[in-house]
Amino acid sequence: MKTTYMRPIRVPEEIEMCAAEPASVTAGERASWRLNFVLAKDISPHESLRLLIHGGRNVKPTWNGWQTNDESADAYVALLTESGERLTPNGISETGGMISFGAPSGGLKAGDRITAEFRNAAVPTLSYPEKFFVLLSAPSDAEVAPPYMLLEAADQIVGACTLAIIGGEPAAIRVHAPSHTSPGEEISLLVRPEDEHRNLASGEPGDLVVRLEGREISARRVPVEGTTCCRLEGITLPGEGVYRFEVEDRSLGVTAVSNPVKCIAGGKLLWGSMHNHSEQSDGTGPLDRVITSMRDECAIDFGATSDHDHATETPESVWAVTQAKAAQYNDPGRFTLFLGYEWAKWRRRGDGDRNVYYLHDYRPIFRSDDEACPTPPDLFRALKDETALVIPHHPAHPGNHNDWKDHDPSKERLVEIYSLWGNSECSEEDGNIWPGNPVDRPDGKVGVNELGFVQRALELGWRIGFIAASDDHTGHGSDRTVRGRGQTGGLVAVYAGENTRESIFGAMYDRRCYATTGERIIVDFSVSDHPMGTELSLSEHPELASLRRIKVTVSATAPIDRIEVLRNNRVVYSVSPGALDAEIGWEDTDPLADVNLPPAGYSDVPFTFYYVRITQADKQQAWASPVWIS
Repeated sequence: MKTTYMRPIRVPEEIEMCAAEPASVTAGERASWRLNFVLAKDISPHESLRLLIHGGRNVKPTWNGWQTNDESADAYVALLTESGERLTPNGISETGGMISFGAPSGGLKAGDRITAEFRNAAVPTLSYPEKFFVLLSAPSDAEVAPPYMLLEAADQIVGACTLAIIGGEPAAIRVHAPSHTSPGEEISLLVRPEDEHRNLASGEPGDLVVRLEGREISARRVPVEGTTCCRLEGITLPGEGVYRFEVEDRSLGVTAVSNPVKCIAGGKLLWGSMHNHSEQSDGTGPLDRVITSMRDECAIDFGATSDHDHATETPESVWAVTQAKAAQYNDPGRFTLFLGYEWAKWRRRGDGDRNVYYLHDYRPIFRSDDEACPTPPDLFRALKDETALVIPHHPAHPGNHNDWKDHDPSKERLVEIYSLWGNSECSEEDGNIWPGNPVDRPDGKVGVNELGFVQRALELGWRIGFIAASDDHTGHGSDRTVRGRGQTGGLVAVYAGENTRESIFGAMYDRRCYATTGERIIVDFSVSDHPMGTELSLSEHPELASLRRIKVTVSATAPIDRIEVLRNNRVVYSVSPGALDAEIGWEDTDPLADVNLPPAGYSDVPFTFYYVRITQADKQQAWASPVWIS
């Protein structure tokens, strides 16, 4: 696979960007390579050169274990002048991401060539096509520590070099199908070749055969530009129903089954990835790569990037680029892209992180670190005249939880119930199987803040639907990265009329959406024929006082272990179908007067709500947005 390299925005234009030899290494393998640097300024004998491998908030991935003592041992690193003189190592940072070397006695001149040798090193298992390294200058006696942000150390950068970490040979294929089609409508399948670590493989799929219900069907194979993926086009389904495609790669000897496809007339079920970071803030990889990865490599229907609002990470010049890219890549009917950012100060006082998504292009960024918007109420006031959604992110995270004290019901219609950080729904005791990431605690428990559980917000009267997202910082723009206890990034499914900003934004505002842990599970949920996200009142529907008919249909990607109906945060009905497809109906005849929650902070009247949690046998999950009755 040919890699088109894009210059990192954190490296000043006056720094010559050199290429490594070889130009790429394969993820998950051992390799040796040389990094080439051209010094941008003189280095005095009293300075040191700092080789930044990873560190701060910009240079990824975490990649340590280096040593400078034994050149015959693994992970040896040396820094050499153009004449072959080895510079003396004089320290490695605490995290292992920066190595310091003393300048030679005669110093170095601008234009001198410096080479870093890496020998028999283990390459990270996740691909990073835009991996780069920088040389920084520093006084010899300065602490060996990576800068927090490269922008803050721009005047210290004296050299830069690229090394693409690419996927290996194909070991498997993944097949993405649209979750919804109408009878007679042509659809296509995306076939993504993956290496043994789930990266996009460096080679294309082999000889492909498509089967539907055990019968081979014909399809046109079309390459996806800029990737090793391909599309199988010109497929139609024979009639209404739920289908799954089987694709065999005869060259590899592997077979993959697509996500379920529901063939029925009506609106679209679309998949979104709404929380991705790029080099615009503290992620890696250019914005273009993140966006096209969603669209072309992962068959995502709509998405957004959400780089941080901090001026040190995303100054106005960087925000201007983000605005332009959102407008450039938004392609109604094919791929919808929203303009967004993450309002995040990390003050650890209950404000939480909140993602802001606009309906329209070229909208302002209201920062948490300036005098205008330091608190959530300030943010709500700033957004008063904007068509925007504000979505709390990882609300139970111990680093910056959301205590639910501040709320704007006109903007906060949804909550990110799940991401790479885990599930913020509830406690492990109440059924959370993805509670978060392990932290360094003597009792070994997962780090969460119970005040931030989504169930607590619901009890306080928040009327919020559910989405899931990734919070990916690796530049992949997808649900493929893994963190902590093995959780992948999540996705949001939206029932929308069409793939446009207006339709998707409206569906999310109305909470016609649900969250999954990344699997494209089809879920439909209603209470007395009213869909997920609906607010009902007894004054308009008095019959609900004595009877609520709960209906749930699920088409899964693995056998369904449990379908749970929760009323006011407690499981009141549960079944274990053990099949890929299930439809349940249950009647709740408990009088509402006996089960209502009392008035709360954000509800002036008693209320009851229902939502649904689905768990597959492989532990992948989905959460359908609630229905409320007041």
